[in-house]
Amino acid sequence: MPPDQTPRSFIASILCATALCPTPLPAADGAGNYVVWGIGQASCNQFVKAAESGGAGDFAHYLAGYLTAVNTTTAGVHRIEESQSAKDGLAALTEYCVDHRMDSFERAIQALLRADGEAGDGSKAPNSASWGRPRAPQ
Repeated sequence: MPPDQTPRSFIASILCATALCPTPLPAADGAGNYVVWGIGQASCNQFVKAAESGGAGDFAHYLAGYLTAVNTTTAGVHRIEESQSAKDGLAALTEYCVDHRMDSFERAIQALLRADGEAGDGSKAPNSASWGRPRAPQ
């Protein structure tokens, strides 16, 4: 067999082993950087303008997918936003984004998830989701 051809059984075994991996693999690089796709890249300012004009549907879909991913991959969590509906979540994001217009929509979601996970004394509540890395000190 030529050296540039890999046996199909080897490739199949690698694919099976990867598919059966019981833990999620981190997508961030060593510095904690990762790519944000879709409307999550939009600024909070863009989201606020869309919400004010009644056109936040794409943002609502992104939020639903993001929360589904959090619920799916965070250990010990059934529903990360138990006390809020999707409409409540968008209202909270709008409130946050009015004050943080330069943040990305994805970072705004992270900030609200971190805030939601804090107990009254400032410590982290059990099973809270602290997704993403905190901002670098300025």
